[in-house]
Amino acid sequence: MIQFNFESTTSIGKHEPYNNVAAHEELKSMMSRSDRLNIFFDIDKDGYEVVKVESTCVKRFSYQLNDKSADWLLKYLSTGKSEDFEVEPSEVQKSDQANGNEYRKNMLKLFVESKVNMQFTPEFRDRRGQLTAVANFNFGNIFFFVNRDEDIVSYLQEKGLIH
Repeated sequence: MIQFNFESTTSIGKHEPYNNVAAHEELKSMMSRSDRLNIFFDIDKDGYEVVKVESTCVKRFSYQLNDKSADWLLKYLSTGKSEDFEVEPSEVQKSDQANGNEYRKNMLKLFVESKVNMQFTPEFRDRRGQLTAVANFNFGNIFFFVNRDEDIVSYLQEKGLIH
């Protein structure tokens, strides 16, 4: 019979910090190829605001955001320009929002207030209890998946975006 010893393989309590610099380099490589990016907002397990990024060539990964990296990403989505001057991917701070759904909802409201053209999935076609929206750009899409609640529904109805 085989004896297993897992003591040397477990690292309880040890947690390596996320390598956001490597994620930045991967994202920059995707941009240099002019990949169309699919982006989803979230809060990662360490409490940082992230976008989850994927393309037809690269499987989904997380990229931790700060103000400059978010501007860089939006500039690429709109123009295809990938220059990352002054973007420091290692300079991120934990979010004051612990709930990923609240963060996604706030980002959706920010895009609505910024007058970004959005498409909303009709409620009868959406997943039960979910609200789905997409912001389309020349070099990618931003997808919003939020829990459908009275707050977001009434907000979007007031803006005339959903019925």
